Amino acid sequence: MADFKLGRLKFKWRGDWAVSTAYVVDDIVKYGGNTYVVSTNHTSQSSSADFYTDLSANKYSLHTEGLYFKGNWAGSTHYKLNDLVKYGAFQYRTTTQHTSTSSFDNSKFEVFNEGLQWEDSYDASTTYQDGDVVSYGGYTYVYVNATPSSGNTPTDDSYWDVITTGYNNAGTYSHGTSYKTGDVVQYGGYVYVANANHTNQYPANTDGTTNSSYWDLLVKGFDYQSGAYSASTTYNIGDVVRYVSSTYVQLKDRQINVTPGTDATTWQLIAQGDTGAVLTTRGDMIIQDASQSARLPIGTVGSVLTTDGTDPIWSNAEGRNVYYVANSGSDSNPGTQYLPFKTVYHALSQATSGDVVDFNTITGGTGGTPATYDITQTSTDGSGTGVTARVILDGSSTPSVTITNGGSGHAIGDVITFSDSGSQLGGASSITITVVSASVGDIVYIKNGVYREILPIRVPAGVTVQGESLRGTEIRPAAGQGHQVKTVTTSSTLAGATEATYSFKQASTTSGSGKGFTGNVVIGADGTFASISIYNGGSGYVVGNTITFSVADLGCGGSGTLVVTVASLENNEASNMWLLNNTTNLFMMSFKGLTAIPGAGSTGKAAVCSLDPSGSITTSSPYIQNCTSSNQNATGIQIDGNLHTAGNKSILCNDFTQINSDGKGVHALGGGRGEMVSVFTYYCDKSFHAESGGFIRALNCSSAYGEKGAVADGTLAAETPITVAARGEMLGYNSTTFVGDATESDISNCITTSGQGTATIVGATSGATASIFRVNISLDYLHIENVSGNFQQGETVTVTKEDSSTFQFALSSSFGDSSAANQGQIGPLIALRGSFSATAIKVGTNLKFTGINKYYRVSLVSEQNGAYDPPGAIGVTGISTVRLTEAVTTANQFTEALAGTITEDYSNIRLTGHDFLSIGTGDIISSNYPGGPSQAADQADEVDELNGGRVYWTSTDQIGDFRVGDLFRIQQSTGIATLNADAFDLSGLSELQLGSIGAELGATINEFSTDQTLSGNANTAVPTENAVYGHLHEGFAGTDAFRLPAGTTAQRPGSPVAGMLRYNSDIALHEQYVSGAWEKIDTKTTGKSIALAMIFG
Repeated sequence: MADFKLGRLKFKWRGDWAVSTAYVVDDIVKYGGNTYVVSTNHTSQSSSADFYTDLSANKYSLHTEGLYFKGNWAGSTHYKLNDLVKYGAFQYRTTTQHTSTSSFDNSKFEVFNEGLQWEDSYDASTTYQDGDVVSYGGYTYVYVNATPSSGNTPTDDSYWDVITTGYNNAGTYSHGTSYKTGDVVQYGGYVYVANANHTNQYPANTDGTTNSSYWDLLVKGFDYQSGAYSASTTYNIGDVVRYVSSTYVQLKDRQINVTPGTDATTWQLIAQGDTGAVLTTRGDMIIQDASQSARLPIGTVGSVLTTDGTDPIWSNAEGRNVYYVANSGSDSNPGTQYLPFKTVYHALSQATSGDVVDFNTITGGTGGTPATYDITQTSTDGSGTGVTARVILDGSSTPSVTITNGGSGHAIGDVITFSDSGSQLGGASSITITVVSASVGDIVYIKNGVYREILPIRVPAGVTVQGESLRGTEIRPAAGQGHQVKTVTTSSTLAGATEATYSFKQASTTSGSGKGFTGNVVIGADGTFASISIYNGGSGYVVGNTITFSVADLGCGGSGTLVVTVASLENNEASNMWLLNNTTNLFMMSFKGLTAIPGAGSTGKAAVCSLDPSGSITTSSPYIQNCTSSNQNATGIQIDGNLHTAGNKSILCNDFTQINSDGKGVHALGGGRGEMVSVFTYYCDKSFHAESGGFIRALNCSSAYGEKGAVADGTLAAETPITVAARGEMLGYNSTTFVGDATESDISNCITTSGQGTATIVGATSGATASIFRVNISLDYLHIENVSGNFQQGETVTVTKEDSSTFQFALSSSFGDSSAANQGQIGPLIALRGSFSATAIKVGTNLKFTGINKYYRVSLVSEQNGAYDPPGAIGVTGISTVRLTEAVTTANQFTEALAGTITEDYSNIRLTGHDFLSIGTGDIISSNYPGGPSQAADQADEVDELNGGRVYWTSTDQIGDFRVGDLFRIQQSTGIATLNADAFDLSGLSELQLGSIGAELGATINEFSTDQTLSGNANTAVPTENAVYGHLHEGFAGTDAFRLPAGTTAQRPGSPVAGMLRYNSDIALHEQYVSGAWEKIDTKTTGKSIALAMIFG
């Protein structure tokens, strides 16, 4: 075979044309779909698009013509001659080389092959090209316009041709929907297909004919309507209903209030029923009336089938203001007597106050479709909501209205309106009623049983909870956790706040439905949040709830918020059980099972009954009656006034037994107030406990066993006390040392106005000076101020009276100490100064001085002057002298200017007719009833007053002691009566007999006599000091004689004192003790003159 050398051929294949390439004659290149032969040696252009420049310059000759497929047309692309592209459904050949723009240019292409492109359902926003195929309604269309476009509906034949016809199932007809040709709908019992595009065109006319301009009828059928015929329902063609016992089909369209059987052109009978049947509506009953079978419609919710003696009737419902709870119930029930709730917790979540229970003045309700309607309140001129009623309308007369739910928040005189909103009145005019009576609150009746509840249970304001029997209705905590907050986490943006502890604070915002969380928030020195302690865990919370405190909530100033997140909840057995509100009532139940100690809270004990921290007692206190608490470590009644910023902060109880071993019976704190009648406590750590200003008034109550009876501790922290200071100092004087003619009367009259005296006193030895502003001659005390220097014990002093006269006497040698005779105030009468009004200090208040750990009670207020400025008080006006029930001792003396406070909101317990039984024997184990206790009863534990707290009581205990406080006691076992009082008022007493002295019966006294002559000489009168003084000093002794003491020489006094007189029977003479010896008196001196000489000096 011969060799074949390509280099000797005429043409040379160079492949695809390339830019900037040297080509020689007879080179062959491919460009686009064509091949070209090089005619002239040259270097190709630098741009592909410039190939045609060289072609025009005859540097190439067409060799072979062909096609090159480039795929879908695209913008900004260079197309060569004979390039093929697909655009829409067609293929095009490039006739003019060019670079494409953003739109297809028909002038540079020619159709190479026609076709179709499926584009799915028509979309008005899509640009369609020639050959595009879409579905629209039930039809298929092809785009036939040479110009691409969008927004031209397929029914426009200038752009589209129909390819196929068909159906599109559009479901049930909905008025207002846009339908397309071919859409198929169900309407009533019929099926129609749209023959044109349209909106708001019913398939049938009201006479039953087809709306043929827009629809074609495809199928006739039935659409069965559940339930019986209703005059208020609009029926469409083909609808089938049951009326009485027969069945009818609707022949027309959009018909209302045409009763089947009354118009054959509207309803056609399908199936004839029993002509004697009368049932039309779900719940109907057949009864026999006077002549035939009759229909008794279903009653309203909660009504009961009863009889009027002639016919069965439904009773009126209780208006949903009475709920029932039973172990057999369900919380999905309506809570009626025969369909009760299961839990008390759920029942109280439904209970409200202000339910409409009676009304009058019915207006409106005329016109429309006669029928029975269940309607709902649409408006009111008051604030109540939620009233529902059943009305019977006849179209013309006043309707019958029966309340089925009284709603809540209504008041007498409110006008409630039921409009035809949602056609609830069948087109009738609005009905109004006027409230005649609104309930204080709903009643929740609890049937006998044991109820294990989620705690706390919040009783809404006004609501009453009543058990069926005291011991048969028992409330216990459920297992697991409740809704009371135990622990929290915090995040804070607080800044610039004032450093302090902000106590008893509640937030205004929470993420859940919880209420009443109360905390004590500490702001640090840097003005940011430091810590929070839970004071009360509230109710209704779940883990994850957030509680947000604003600076307004805290009252701390600055900016930002404190967000508290609930981290854990108390177990039910450690939670508070009942949270009570304004005007709530709790009757006839037993409460058991609170056995655990809560993890948070201020008191450390779960409370059976307590105030709702989210409420306020504004009109009537919660009332607990005929109940029993038997809960270890728990508090039966807790009244915490710190939880409420306003209101009465109070609870009332009677016949509420407390068997709370190691717990408390009644605990009032923070200004909380309780009134207790026949509240019996057993085995409590503290039977009745008032602290921080709490108050308990208890009548005919008892405290049995336990550690303490009544404990009153402290005062109200929120009280603003009266600030006082001790005024001046005191001196004691010797009343037997007056010099010359001076007497104690000079002490009394040295000043004119007690408390405002200006007499001066000067020490003869010490040179000390002072002003005397008041005196106390019964105790030989002088109140002094403006003291300069220290007086000396026993020294002689000179007093200059306010009238400038002077007298002298000696100071006591035992008052004060060796360094100074003047000291702070002691005794029962204390002088005060301070900025207070003339009536600011009241009897019964507490006086407490700085540094002295004792509260003193004020029993009398005198010399009070709010305008007087005592010397040395530096412009502070206001003075007062108070008598205390207990004398101030030298150890507690009130030194000059010692700061003190007067408070009146002390913790107080008043027990009237109280019984103490073996207090001190401890809890149920150590008391060991009915056996003997392991620790003895102690009467001292019956009453305990701490830190200014007070207990006022009358009581009897197990040993028969009847006591009126610490002032009066009758030991009934011995008959001994003891009176202990600093003042004893006998006004109105006709006579007094002071028991036996030894074995003798004392005299009966019926007069305190002021007769200075003592002329009555009676055994039933006692002379006053003034009467004795006048008898001896003022010449009222009469003309008789005194008989001096008489005896032998051997019978003389063992320690005689100068001035003594007696009659010596041995010498038959009077004698006197003078200068250390007894001497005879002249026999001529009579006894009477001797006595007078002795008395008058």
